[in-house]
Amino acid sequence: MKKQTLILILSLLTITISAQKDPEAMKVLSEFSKKAISAPSVTIEFTLVTSNAREGDVDTLSGSAIISGDKYQLTLPDNSIWTDGKAVWSYLPDVNEVTITESDPEDESFVSKPSLLFTMYKEGFKVRLVEQTVNEWVIDLYPEEITTDLIRIRLKIGKELHDLKGAEYKTKDGMTINITSDKYDLSFKPAGDFFSFNPDDYKDVDIIDMR
Repeated sequence: MKKQTLILILSLLTITISAQKDPEAMKVLSEFSKKAISAPSVTIEFTLVTSNAREGDVDTLSGSAIISGDKYQLTLPDNSIWTDGKAVWSYLPDVNEVTITESDPEDESFVSKPSLLFTMYKEGFKVRLVEQTVNEWVIDLYPEEITTDLIRIRLKIGKELHDLKGAEYKTKDGMTINITSDKYDLSFKPAGDFFSFNPDDYKDVDIIDMR
């Protein structure tokens, strides 16, 4: 009897451990990651909806990002950001002003390391395939660290190209950030200086260098 109980406990533990990294979900994300990382760059045109459940606020904006490793160019309605992995340029078109700061090598956020979008599933998350349709997989990432403010990240990956269709980020303070990918392209080959701000392209720009 004791032996059967021990076998049952070990079986349940094995199921729990394996369920933390759903093999089918990991296979999908591995292919998604491999395609993005091996491409010369990833171009995403997106619609971003931020909802605050506590305040009842909903904000919507459109933008685009071109990512190559931890270099990127981000274009939003009110500002544009470039980083070459060492410096960060934040440009405000309404005042024709650019602020330059240094990248923080210790910062593990998407702002400093956008490539995390393609690799974050590997560590620190429980991964589960929650749904699949004819066109896409829906995969949830739950943080293993329960003290974090993050509740869940949900990724939607297209079946035909293993491309990002959307992402949802939910936090304990009632914030939900929903990103819909309107375009996802892996073909663009950026020039060497593409991820650096060129003041010659912005006449009379005011430069604030805080490095």
